[in-house]
Amino acid sequence: MGIALTRAAPLEDADSSDELRPLVAPARGGDRAAMRTLLLAVAPVVARAARRVLGRANPEAEDVAQQALAAFVERLDSFREESTVKHFAERIAVYRALTARRDAQVRGRHVSAEISLDEIGHTGGPSGEAPHTAALQGRRRELVLEALETLPAAQAEALALHFLFDHTVVEIAGMTGTPPETVRSRLRLAKQGLRARIMGDPRLSPLREELS
Repeated sequence: MGIALTRAAPLEDADSSDELRPLVAPARGGDRAAMRTLLLAVAPVVARAARRVLGRANPEAEDVAQQALAAFVERLDSFREESTVKHFAERIAVYRALTARRDAQVRGRHVSAEISLDEIGHTGGPSGEAPHTAALQGRRRELVLEALETLPAAQAEALALHFLFDHTVVEIAGMTGTPPETVRSRLRLAKQGLRARIMGDPRLSPLREELS
């Protein structure tokens, strides 16, 4: 038995290109122009990742994105070129947003997921589905995120990157600096925990059809 969650389309700016990598060394060395170029390039990825995890209407999304950009600068020295620069920044944003969701104060003000127009367009979702179908998918995503709040942080992060951001095991391994087998183990344990959470909480019953 596994969870057949629908994987989201990847964020358009978080592709496999690595045109930013040559700027990393100059930015580490104090080149302000290089750092500015990096920040301008990853800012849209970071902002959309924060909104996808927190919900577009959540007032914390902008603050979390800013925190993620600051963390990107602070952690640039730890970038080992095992992923693209944009994936590195995206992972930081996802981690920050998941952490924010775990905070009781943020959860108390949390607004249910609202499908953003820059994710699904004005007339439907990324695959051309009708707006009501996209809305249902957004609701499922919100329920999954709510369930993820109860999982260990590393497992929740792996599952979010895999199903909500469409990253492969190899990509997640590069983004998190962990072996692929560790990522697979985290995904397996996360699915088990998520299944138990879904089956034990009536509010998450809409997700039971996703179990297979």
